[in-house]
Amino acid sequence: MDENLKNDNSGNLVISENVIASIALNAAKDVDGVSSFAARPADVHTIFNLGDEALKSVRVWSGENDIKLQIYINIMSGKKIPTVASEVQRAVKNAVQSMTGKIVTKVNVSIAAIDFAELNKE
Repeated sequence: MDENLKNDNSGNLVISENVIASIALNAAKDVDGVSSFAARPADVHTIFNLGDEALKSVRVWSGENDIKLQIYINIMSGKKIPTVASEVQRAVKNAVQSMTGKIVTKVNVSIAAIDFAELNKE
């Protein structure tokens, strides 16, 4: 059986945190103003999941019926932080809810940096 999708003993479908994180990253990358993703601060979970690329920028708390997410992004210079952050929240929430069927109760967006590379190219 695929390690990303497992049935627990009660017959419920369990979706791996890596899959949920990938859905969140794919939704956030399409938001205007997001230039890239930042590595989240190191914790025990990230130390043991060195190979999980999606989990480097997204932290997932998955409960029985809900999901909470923390995503770390870099934004383009000249973009309004509140606008980009709220659009990321909306996009991530909609994508994760529609693909997993679980309710997303919280999406925290951490702005790690502003990408001035685009400004320097002009």
